[in-house]
Amino acid sequence: KVDIKDEVLQIVCGAKNVKEGVLVVVAMIGTIMNDGSMINKGQLKGYDSYGMLCSKKELNIPTEEVRGLYLLDESEYKVGDKFKVN
Repeated sequence: KVDIKDEVLQIVCGAKNVKEGVLVVVAMIGTIMNDGSMINKGQLKGYDSYGMLCSKKELNIPTEEVRGLYLLDESEYKVGDKFKVN
């Protein structure tokens, strides 16, 4: 379950660094990603998923990291803040 401030969404994620309490970028249903794909309701591992938790790669942010969610700094972002890629 992912708290996005106004509601709690069920989002299935297989990233190795996903855990309770981390602050991440959430692409909700209807979000158009940098590659032109749109986030839709899906089903992963037999569970409904209502969005996607994002890595730097998915946000088109240059990185040396190979895999994993982009973990946000809690001193810069709060739950529900809009995230914009420059």
